[in-house]
Amino acid sequence: MHCSALLRVGSIALAIALAPALRAAPQADEALAAPAAAALAPAAGVEAMVFRAYPESDGYSRIERDVGPSHRRLIERRLPFKVHFNELGKHGLLVAFRSRRPVGLLYERSEESDWGLVEIAWHVTLDLRIAGFEIVRGLGRDAKDLPESPFADQLAGASFDEVVAQLAALDEWTRLAPATPRQSFTRTVLRSAAKALAVTTAVWDREIEKLHDQAEGFDLFPAAARFVRRTTRFELDATAGGHAFDVKVLYAYDFGNTLLGHVIWSQPRGDEGGCALRWVVDRERRVIVVRPAGPVRESAHIEDWSRLSGRPLAAPGDVEPTLAGLAQGLGTLASRLERRGRTQ
Repeated sequence: MHCSALLRVGSIALAIALAPALRAAPQADEALAAPAAAALAPAAGVEAMVFRAYPESDGYSRIERDVGPSHRRLIERRLPFKVHFNELGKHGLLVAFRSRRPVGLLYERSEESDWGLVEIAWHVTLDLRIAGFEIVRGLGRDAKDLPESPFADQLAGASFDEVVAQLAALDEWTRLAPATPRQSFTRTVLRSAAKALAVTTAVWDREIEKLHDQAEGFDLFPAAARFVRRTTRFELDATAGGHAFDVKVLYAYDFGNTLLGHVIWSQPRGDEGGCALRWVVDRERRVIVVRPAGPVRESAHIEDWSRLSGRPLAAPGDVEPTLAGLAQGLGTLASRLERRGRTQ
């Protein structure tokens, strides 16, 4: 059973009325560097749209990509309604930055409504939730009022599944009586939100994961100048349980290329091996803190996580054997991978 206190579950109740700027370059594949100036300046209207969405930002980048057949299949399988081929063409994703830290995403869509074409700018968090939206172009009072309505407050923070649940609730409500103009426009917006999250997840999943890691890295190591990310698979020996883990390590370096510390994510492969964990480690490979990186199982040795704080990965102390073996293995692995990172 998962620990509900660690999961944000949004309400699906509908609140619907019934009556200036540096531009950052896209990130490199594995070396997550600070943003640089973009080669081409976007239109001033796009700049204003980004800074309205993220007032704390001082720069942004654009990542453009064609939506191919594999992306379309992923999107079509995920959405609970049909989409037209011409809705999934070439798309651009804007990434807002505060200094060198990514702060959020902006994705603009055009939608057909009862009042003609509507352009909606979706503000999306780095963990792929709706942060807000702006009706960039659209006719009618609802286009003006809806982004500031209780409905918009209800939508803020919603995941893809929660957006789909809100859409299903609205559809169920309007089966009882013809939809009002407000409800019809709200349905258009909810469908657009679902498409926005489905497209960004399918098309830019790798880039968004790296941006999320970079933001977390800056939060933990504010003096960092660059990050290098490594992913691998790690397997404990039989004496420590023999479990296999997917491992991701983010190394933080200062402007002098000195290691500040690193973040390690360990994800068990299969049903055994405990919880997914995030390890924050200093430059001496001493544990700062260990926290869950996903659902917590009933069998988790939560008290052992706190016992690791302040201890070297190589000498985790009196903790559960699988966790001790994992800590020791991650220490060796992080040291080996860091030597490769310094060459980038």
